[in-house]
Amino acid sequence: MKIGIISGYKISDFIKNSEKLIVETTYGDVQILLTKYKEHKIFFINRHGKNLNLPPNKINYCANIQSLAASQVDKIISVGTVGSMIKDLKPGDFVIPHDFIDFTKSRPQTFFEDRRIHVDMTNPFCQSLRRLLIRSCKKISDITFHEIGVYLTTEGPRLETASEIKMFKNFADIVGMTLVPEIVLAREKGICYASICVVCNMATGLQNKFSANEILEIYNEKESLILKILKATIESTENKQDCNCKHELIKATL
Repeated sequence: MKIGIISGYKISDFIKNSEKLIVETTYGDVQILLTKYKEHKIFFINRHGKNLNLPPNKINYCANIQSLAASQVDKIISVGTVGSMIKDLKPGDFVIPHDFIDFTKSRPQTFFEDRRIHVDMTNPFCQSLRRLLIRSCKKISDITFHEIGVYLTTEGPRLETASEIKMFKNFADIVGMTLVPEIVLAREKGICYASICVVCNMATGLQNKFSANEILEIYNEKESLILKILKATIESTENKQDCNCKHELIKATL
């Protein structure tokens, strides 16, 4: 099976000894690092571009997802860093989100600008792939993870104000900048999509001060665990679909 991994940070084992591919899309070229794990082909994309310099509001989400669709990827596992808005989720914890709220402002949200396509977001994440991620987390003794969570996506690149977080935490658990429109575009392409999020800080107003370096420090500290989760999930992936993600577009077309 072909499995895509999208991350904003390096995952060393899926980068070393990889083949570099440049995939042309109607939205621009995308660099994919192709490697193999077990019997599966792994297509790795750094969502911030090959130079790792694109801020969240300038990421070429359409190109990234279209490149994976063109590569005939079956599943996408997204790796992201988030802030926590509730006390039970602490820096270093992992979250497998089950729903999202979109507070982005100016990002392209669809591949279909001239057709009436309304994709269903009742269960925005692939339920089958989420179950695999949860089972993988349960196999690893030295992590704290949460099986559900509502991810609120902000536009960025600035962090949220304390008043915004005070409002957001009434409706969501974690806050980040990259889930949307990535998840929506994957649904439009009929690709299974689920996310593993690393809590790297308490959101504004819930800790005394914050430095962007904290995100990188926590991520680097947890990279080996992220790799364990990904490998366990890939190992348990079978070469068959037990979900309806591929057929969602048919139901969405008027």
